Amino acid sequence: MGDPRGHPERGAGPPRPAAPPRPAAQSFSRSARLVAGPQGSVRRPIAFLVVAVIVSALVSPAFLTVANARALLAGSSFLVVVTVGEALVVLVGGIDLGVESMLAASGMFVAALYVLQGMSTAASVLLCLGSGIVVGALAGLLVARARVPSFIVTLGTYWGFRGVALLFNSGNYISPDAVQPARPFGFSWMAGTVGGVPTLVILMVLVVAAGQALVSFTPLGIWIRATGSSEEAARATGVRTVTVKALVFALSGLLAALSGVMITAWQQSIYPLTGQGYSLQAIAAVILGGIPFSGGRGSVVGAALGALVIGLINDMIVLVGLPAQYEYIFVAAVLVLAGLQTRGGRFVK
Repeated sequence: MGDPRGHPERGAGPPRPAAPPRPAAQSFSRSARLVAGPQGSVRRPIAFLVVAVIVSALVSPAFLTVANARALLAGSSFLVVVTVGEALVVLVGGIDLGVESMLAASGMFVAALYVLQGMSTAASVLLCLGSGIVVGALAGLLVARARVPSFIVTLGTYWGFRGVALLFNSGNYISPDAVQPARPFGFSWMAGTVGGVPTLVILMVLVVAAGQALVSFTPLGIWIRATGSSEEAARATGVRTVTVKALVFALSGLLAALSGVMITAWQQSIYPLTGQGYSLQAIAAVILGGIPFSGGRGSVVGAALGALVIGLINDMIVLVGLPAQYEYIFVAAVLVLAGLQTRGGRFVK
């Protein structure tokens, strides 16, 4: 037995020091990780969205009305559609800075074909979407085949197609009233409703579902994640990484063009500078949604939820009555928060 005076038994080591108390910040970080899930988990953007909804409801009671919810979802649909394309590009480890210019140029293109040139609805829309695919594929080939960094290539498409948008109609906006008699857009049904649900919201959900299905249930999705995780290893296993990159950039171009058609129908007009800021907002939404810049992990649904968080911030600014310029400040904060997700060993990795 041990000494009654409290000394340890002979042969026993010195008493172990008590474990230091865990810092409160470390405990909070560990608890937050448990709630938000691992990197790439859809639980992270859901957690951000829940917090944003609670804050918005507290700031403005009008936020929780059905009318506002419909307006929020319809107004965010364009960014969500663009973000799905951006998510596919980031999953392969790339970046697409040109989506907002593609959106504006595509909107101007479809409006010019339909209103100014008198083409049919089907021909105008198909040519518009086809041009988005071609431009995206060419950008992807420059990135994958010519080894030009995607940042440089898509920065070029950003500036180039901003100029293209300005060239249509000499930099003026295009609306059905640009000709006499007026020629209402044949694709205006996109701005309507189906069973009380905005058609834009239905299109948004279909695009997100298709994007997630592509990533989760098709061979292309496996190749996309493999290319983003390790391009060399993917190539060694037979994955045609050049083709994969060209395809994801083509899909990003297609979805940017589709978003341009949607926003033209919604506004019943299109301006050369429409969609300003969408490129950075889409990138922020992707990273906020759990897809790291290195690619290989994450979900399209998570990226779409990240876009809804940004749309919700813009909606809150309107409801509170703040000047529109505050949007840039809040989105900047979101960008910083999104960037923190690339760090290791913290709440947002």
